[in-house]
Amino acid sequence: MKKMTKALFVSLLVLTVAACGNNNPVGEASPPAQTPEAVAAAQNSAGAAEVSESNVGSDDDFQNPTMNFVGSYTADGAEMEVSASGKSDAEFKVTWSKEDSAVSVWTMSGELNADTFTVEYANCVKKDYVYSEDGSVESETSVYDDGTGRIIFNPQDGTLVWEDEKEHAADALIFEYSYSAG
Repeated sequence: MKKMTKALFVSLLVLTVAACGNNNPVGEASPPAQTPEAVAAAQNSAGAAEVSESNVGSDDDFQNPTMNFVGSYTADGAEMEVSASGKSDAEFKVTWSKEDSAVSVWTMSGELNADTFTVEYANCVKKDYVYSEDGSVESETSVYDDGTGRIIFNPQDGTLVWEDEKEHAADALIFEYSYSAG
């Protein structure tokens, strides 16, 4: 009896779902379903094979490609935070402790070239901080605000290279992904 009740219940459920899915008035036929192959053939014969922004959607439909690299990267005592901004910009903050009480901080931003996985920048600001024993900032020195260079992501192994043209601070260092910021 349980099997029969279960079979009846499943049959009713199937019929209910099928009835709800048909939006055509009684007596009207549903339009024929088109297979993906038929749609592609129709598009190709009409010359619609190219994909453009007008037939894909607006820029709001796409995420900033920097989102693929957001997070924290480390190398030799330095930590680089990568974040996305706007539709294609990347922002970077490098914090590097070279002494117990001294820290250097670089901030820069630029647009990610999604073909080369490279961000060129010309707006790097470097500040040096000295901290007192209680952890408060003892001094803050603006070193420069015109640094140039590039950051190159390697999506295969989750690393990045920072090429600092102003003072070559990170020459030959490979920053490794350590965790997602956020």
